[in-house]
Amino acid sequence: MGIFVKQSLKIFIYIVLINSWSKVSISNQIDLNAAKQEFINGSYDKSILLASKINTLESLIFLSRTISIYTNFFKKGEEAKESYLKAYNISKKALLISETNTLAYTEAAHALGRYGQEIGIMSAITEGIATRVKTYLDKALELDDNNIIANLSKGIWHAEIVNQAGHVLARGMYGAKSETARMHFNKVINLNSKNNSDDIAILYELSYGYLLLGEKKDLETSKAYIEKLLKINSISHIDNLYKKKAIKLSKKIDNLS
Repeated sequence: MGIFVKQSLKIFIYIVLINSWSKVSISNQIDLNAAKQEFINGSYDKSILLASKINTLESLIFLSRTISIYTNFFKKGEEAKESYLKAYNISKKALLISETNTLAYTEAAHALGRYGQEIGIMSAITEGIATRVKTYLDKALELDDNNIIANLSKGIWHAEIVNQAGHVLARGMYGAKSETARMHFNKVINLNSKNNSDDIAILYELSYGYLLLGEKKDLETSKAYIEKLLKINSISHIDNLYKKKAIKLSKKIDNLS
């Protein structure tokens, strides 16, 4: 076989492989977009099923987050614990694909943090789960200091420990501080303003975080964010679920005020 023929064959094989990979990539993106649309519509089981058939970095991150969100609203007890651990393991698969993806670290923290909430914050602290969550969030923020979800989660991490352990113990034993929680919350607020974004889920989690801090000014801030998010038009089924939670949170604030 001549040199020209060999080179032509190599080029032909290369083109075939590239075309094949392109078709797979396009197919994966179509399936992932369909999974995202099912999530928006509130068909969470379908969304999870579609995303679970794709093994890309983006799909694994989306799948982990969707399972965590779905579990938070619809599962309790042992079933919830199992689902959060499943979401956590999926996020670790994403990290095997890329150790420098801030969203993969964020979802690992998200799933493990939700698991910690399910077993109880003090149990999560004593079992070392809270420390692992912090490690994931620190890595996510190291990779992207403007990661909104990571900043929000880090603020809630501080607020939850302060709420459970008290200011002195939280600071002395775990390094958790209410002022650091507020710093991360302010970062989220500034990023949201810069991006001209009013995400109902983020506003709800901000209101929850300020509620945990518990001071009068924090409760007022929490109430203000609840009132703000309730005025925003829902664009997904999950937005309506967050609004229902916000109304319950508002009543809790009224009882504390």
